[in-house]
Amino acid sequence: MSLSLKFSSTIDSRFLKVVASDEVTFYQISTVNLVQLGIVAGTVDVTGPVPQDFHSDEYYFKGRLSLPNASPCDVFVKILLGDDEKFYSELLQSYIQEAKFYRDHLCGNKSLYGKAVPKLYGLYETKVFWKTYNTHIDCACSGLSDFGLQAANILIEMHSSGIIHNSVDLDRSIAYLDDKPFFIDFSQARDHVCPDKGFEFSGFYDLDVDNLSCGELQYFFRRMRNRVAPPFFHWYGYDIRYKRVKSLDEIFQQERRTFASEVPVEEQWEHAVEVWTFLCANWSSYHTGKAPEVGDTSYEAYRARCDSEIIYYDDDDDY
Repeated sequence: MSLSLKFSSTIDSRFLKVVASDEVTFYQISTVNLVQLGIVAGTVDVTGPVPQDFHSDEYYFKGRLSLPNASPCDVFVKILLGDDEKFYSELLQSYIQEAKFYRDHLCGNKSLYGKAVPKLYGLYETKVFWKTYNTHIDCACSGLSDFGLQAANILIEMHSSGIIHNSVDLDRSIAYLDDKPFFIDFSQARDHVCPDKGFEFSGFYDLDVDNLSCGELQYFFRRMRNRVAPPFFHWYGYDIRYKRVKSLDEIFQQERRTFASEVPVEEQWEHAVEVWTFLCANWSSYHTGKAPEVGDTSYEAYRARCDSEIIYYDDDDDY
């Protein structure tokens, strides 16, 4: 079985600068029996890279997979380039482990496979000509389909199905294709009896992470909460807790470092309005009770009700 990747001429990638062709054919690795997955030969028309903060020898791309007697589908492929033999051999084992986990645990799970986690279209390997050094090097490729559930619900569904991802990282194990998240690395995944099985997720803002017992869910939701509901806002040299302020006036009257005196006061006011608007929209993350209306945000209205002076402060102590 084989998988051919055809790269569009508009794609700008270091991978294409390294190899000598815009079309690469991979062949299924015989050491991993993936018969259960129904793998057949196919072609991927690669349309672009998937931004990821991975090691420089790994590349992620999105494209359209064409299979015999089937409609084309969106996929992403991850490619491992073997310019360092030891690194390639070690990381290839994680690709093999992931393929085996798909075969043994995921492909038969009807509630997850192709819904909460992507389908696997095989693990392949070949040698490509590295034009920089005029030599052939090893290259592995794994093909996965796209899916459309949100990352939080995907992780909960995996745990409810008895699987722990075991290496969740917001930047490294979740990728996005057409604004849809998907987990991409199951090389460390294991069977799991989740103590929070049955947990119903209703949103990040009202979630009390400390009530969760599962370490992976705690870690994931705490990291996500810090992104969507950060504890601090930056205010001219200070980090101010959202929980400390309950009005637009309070925000604007926070002390500032002296350098802020060079910033026009109207610009400082607009900064306070942005903070206040965010706080009102996410009130339940920081305060109890009903969220207030944003109200009149004109600087003129503020000056009419308050004539206090702006405080600039240069003490080195943290606020």
